Amino acid sequence: MMSKTSLVLASVVLLSACTEETRNKWSRQADNLLGEDLKVSYVDGGQVVKSWTVKDGKITTGRDDQGRAIGYYYFWSIETGYVQLPIERTLIEEVRK
Repeated sequence: MMSKTSLVLASVVLLSACTEETRNKWSRQADNLLGEDLKVSYVDGGQVVKSWTVKDGKITTGRDDQGRAIGYYYFWSIETGYVQLPIERTLIEEVRK
């Protein structure tokens, strides 16, 4: 029991000593490790123009003051690498295994 308490205490001290950017980087890495397979599609006029596959990854965007996604989605696809799409024309679906 004492070793678990010591480990938790040491972790808290370590995390509090890290910068916010470092903590965010660790969080993003954890998201990538725990990511899902996704199908991302660009939609124009109600029709899917093009789709990409995000394997075991994450899609990111900026947030406004209320936490809503704004601007563009950014991600790495299997097919083409880096992709940037406007949020209002993007459809994201989880690929079931």
